[in-house]
Amino acid sequence: MRKRYAGVLMAGVLGTCVLTGCEKAPEASADSGVYHAKSALESEVENIVTAESAIHTEGTGDAGSGESYDALVGTEENGIWICAQVPASPQSAPTLTLRERDDWDEEKLKKLLGSEGEDVKDITAEYLAQREKELREMDEEDKPGEWPNFGDDSLLILSDGTKEASFGRNTCADFEDGRLKNNCDAIYKKAPEIDVMRESGDSCAAFPVSRAEELLLEKLAVLDITEISVSEAYYYELDGTAFYEMVFTPSYGKIKVASEFGALKRGEVQPRGTAWITEDGIAAMSLEDYCGKITEQSENGKILTFPQATEVLGKYLENDMLCGVSEAKLTQAELVYYPTLGESELILTPAWHIFIPLREMQESLESGGQAWQEAVEKGAAWNIYLDAVTGELIKVE
Repeated sequence: MRKRYAGVLMAGVLGTCVLTGCEKAPEASADSGVYHAKSALESEVENIVTAESAIHTEGTGDAGSGESYDALVGTEENGIWICAQVPASPQSAPTLTLRERDDWDEEKLKKLLGSEGEDVKDITAEYLAQREKELREMDEEDKPGEWPNFGDDSLLILSDGTKEASFGRNTCADFEDGRLKNNCDAIYKKAPEIDVMRESGDSCAAFPVSRAEELLLEKLAVLDITEISVSEAYYYELDGTAFYEMVFTPSYGKIKVASEFGALKRGEVQPRGTAWITEDGIAAMSLEDYCGKITEQSENGKILTFPQATEVLGKYLENDMLCGVSEAKLTQAELVYYPTLGESELILTPAWHIFIPLREMQESLESGGQAWQEAVEKGAAWNIYLDAVTGELIKVE
């Protein structure tokens, strides 16, 4: 997006408290295959997780179909104020294991390209030669470092002279229609930017966002992708050209993959799609670490109700596993799949995500908001992922 926001330096300190020195043999707890004495905190969290809850809003996870939550978790001295619409969630969900695709080939890529003529060329070797030349000419300090990726080392690029499509690592895909993209480029930095999800909903009647999403899904259907979750949508219109810029993630069983990551660290992977969509079709689309194939699915794990999740957070705050500022509101809550990169696969774990969007927090800081000023100085949590089955902290920023 044209509006960029500066990163906010925050750190969440994660750890596991282990109590030792008990007179009797302690109860064992497994962590990554290593057994240790179960701490009092672990026992408290386990009691919350295993407790029968009479309150569980059933549904598909669609935003707006659940209930409002407005309460302080923890204490005034170290607490998190959650003020969010909590979407309905299923009672159970599996953990998914994804591997790179094994059904992508040149014929599939030709369908993505959508060329009606016969002048389709494989330009993979040409691209690699150009890339190697660029790397040779770069200074050593400017060369990109190696970064763990999801997928293999494959690459295939096809072009008909106007449109171009590629498969990379058997988990990534790109498409570009040169004519349509040039039209979008011509107005991108000139046209007013309308944040559709925050400002206007589907009010761009001539070219509604719902139609843009339909066009996107039609393109994705070529790759057998039928379910997505759009996290950002921006509308641009000028001089007879109109288009949407969308950011989206895959979705499985109506549970979307996490989209708000904060700072990515080495070893982390963010499945992410972006697209420019015109009334005449897709101008550009990129799917990064997106298109894995499910190879394993665990038995459904019982999903913590949101009250259970907040009770677990309260225990972490009480034991100083989390740092909070009680006046700084976390405004979003959702059930998502959190991706973790394994040796050669991507593990998707159901997780409760409680956060304030980075942009909202930045706007608060820029407007002189004292609560988030204090939160930043204190290093308070603004982006929390909690395993929705075990209650363990996955990621905190």
